[in-house]
Amino acid sequence: MKLYRWQEAALQIWKNKGCRGIIDAVTGAGKTALAVAAIRYLRETCPALRVRIVVPTIPLAVQWRRTMTREAECGEDAPGFFGGGQKDAADMNVLIYVVNSARDALPRHVRSDLAMGCSVLVVYDECHHYQSRENSRIFAPLSAGDFLTENCFTLGLSATPFRGENDQVLLAGIGPRIYRYGLPQAARDGVISPFTIGRVALDLTPAEAAEYTELSQMLAGVGKKLKTRYPLLREKTGAAFFQAVTALAAAGGSEPDGMAAAYLNLVYQRKELCVSASARVDCCAELIGRLHARDRILVFCERIPQAEQTAALIRRRYGDVCGVYHSKLPGAARRRILDSFRMGESRILVACRALDEGIDVPDANVGIVMSCSAVPRQRIQRIGRLLRKAEGKSAACLYYFYIRNSREDPVYLREAEDAPSFALRYDPSDGCFSDALYEYAARELLAEAKARQAAPETLREMRLCLAEGLGRADHLADELAQEAARRAARNRHTKNYWYLMQQIKQLTEGDANHEL
Repeated sequence: MKLYRWQEAALQIWKNKGCRGIIDAVTGAGKTALAVAAIRYLRETCPALRVRIVVPTIPLAVQWRRTMTREAECGEDAPGFFGGGQKDAADMNVLIYVVNSARDALPRHVRSDLAMGCSVLVVYDECHHYQSRENSRIFAPLSAGDFLTENCFTLGLSATPFRGENDQVLLAGIGPRIYRYGLPQAARDGVISPFTIGRVALDLTPAEAAEYTELSQMLAGVGKKLKTRYPLLREKTGAAFFQAVTALAAAGGSEPDGMAAAYLNLVYQRKELCVSASARVDCCAELIGRLHARDRILVFCERIPQAEQTAALIRRRYGDVCGVYHSKLPGAARRRILDSFRMGESRILVACRALDEGIDVPDANVGIVMSCSAVPRQRIQRIGRLLRKAEGKSAACLYYFYIRNSREDPVYLREAEDAPSFALRYDPSDGCFSDALYEYAARELLAEAKARQAAPETLREMRLCLAEGLGRADHLADELAQEAARRAARNRHTKNYWYLMQQIKQLTEGDANHEL
């Protein structure tokens, strides 16, 4: 197995640190392959090695079992499973745990392994999940000095850097952070697919806007009263102010009239108003209609009712091309829906947070974030679902919906600010999109064609092609990808389309040198 350069560097640092530590790497960069390389290394140096892999969810455990089963076909032991109703024997050389089942079992198993003279490697996948009081019980054998022996090794994996008050739980149980491989580095190295971000501005309806204004005014009033009562709050703004108010509300007894709790409730109501804005579902359905029929699309929602409503609208408009995936569905139904998407029986998958982590869908090339948490970790996880390389996949595009004139951030992810991007605005009254820069370039191309007295049929074809490109990321694609698409086109119209996308790119990048 050939490793990327970053994987080789991270693996070497891990070895130098005594085979203990935490590695942060963006989703799609190859964390699992890195872990497999670490397992192979220790098997060469520690013949009596037991491998324990901890994951937060059953779907992720199933993916690990597939990976380790492939390893077993190379001559190693087949993996066991501990969680989701299945509990294989503790003396198996490879055992995969779901964290809920690992809290008490993993410490016992590791103690037994070490007592039998075996070496142990514990892989903590998505390790930022294990900071809570309950989950941190999995570190019991590793936090105690008696078990920090030369025969006990750890590897923590995470797609996002964790920064919280319980970081010490992970550092004590797994070891120090030893390597970070972020989105910008992975994009520059070509480890992940090239990607584009489309920012889609939406408006609240007049009724929604009036309610938003009213909630904002109430928040301002309660916030002012809180600062009067608690002078220390006057020095805090933004997230720091919110955290301080949250602490006040949690204290309960020291806040007898519930003013802090009332403030948090107003924040929640205003957020819910934005998340459930009626324009989001219609905009998603309209956008899908503008994309290529071959696109494989993931739609991310924040709420299950919104996901169900979106999937139903997509089916009404475009037929049985869509599945919906969320935590309220039975496990068998979730597996069936996910398999249908992977096998190409459906090309659109609408999901809530159940899809944020641990789901491997490498051939998805379009993501639509209908509404999004302000937590950077979730945003990184969602864009990471699109960035894994796959055969036949040249690039990915993520569309991010936000409400104009609200507290929602128009920038999806600060780490991705240097990525190619474009800005759309959706008008729900006529279901149309606008893109000022794209439309300017399109008008320039049409004006030049008219000045050269192009034939009416040529102008009609140009207008059709340019209208198709509005809302897509094709005009921002790499020059080589555009040319490859043009050459691979099977009909004249598609060739014309990609030729015009090349011209739009040149115009918008200030390097126009075209002849229509």
